[in-house]
Amino acid sequence: MCATLLTLIYASYRDLKYRDIPELTWAPAAVLAIVLNLALGEYSNLLYLVFSLMPAILLLTMSLLGMIGGADFLAILLVGLAHPKFTIIPISLLTLLYSLIIPLMLVIYYATYNLFKFRRTLSTIKCATGKKLYLILFGKPVKVRDFLNMRFTYLLTIPRKSEFACRASFSMEEEEESARKLILKYINEGVLSPDDYIWITPALPHVFFILVGYILSLLTPEQLLVRILSII
Repeated sequence: MCATLLTLIYASYRDLKYRDIPELTWAPAAVLAIVLNLALGEYSNLLYLVFSLMPAILLLTMSLLGMIGGADFLAILLVGLAHPKFTIIPISLLTLLYSLIIPLMLVIYYATYNLFKFRRTLSTIKCATGKKLYLILFGKPVKVRDFLNMRFTYLLTIPRKSEFACRASFSMEEEEESARKLILKYINEGVLSPDDYIWITPALPHVFFILVGYILSLLTPEQLLVRILSII
């Protein structure tokens, strides 16, 4: 548990500062978890192990589809390997559920912010592809001049002359610099002005959210989980 926690703390620091975590970061704690759990017989019940690894398998699928970064999968995989046994719900699943609270709150905030403050700006956006709903739920408008100075932000509206390609997310392979070059190109061509609005979304530090979720899952009393599940 200590190795898992320390690894998540270091990975969260990298995620917050660079949005980049070397794959080898996860190896020592993962190997230690496997060796210790094998020695202690914690992997003897394969059904428990499979359930503990299911959240990681889900994130692996999403990562292969380009929907999330590989670090999210590796973080949950480490938690699943470190905690193969559970009483009510796998620690890995509870960690993942807790880690989704902040992104879900952000979606609610964006929807409220966009519909009340930028409804008029939304009405001027023409989506050649995609839907305006993506912009309402997953991002916020900023002026072009402000975007050019931002870090860890990606375009949800890709300019196409008088219209935009509207999207719900960005590819993990995208480079921030290429997005800036694209915007500068459209400014030079007169398609955009520095005071125009474009929709952006932040590259969220999901590994940090997973760290928070992991700590909360370790602190959550089993009795509380029993009560919640009985209500559901």
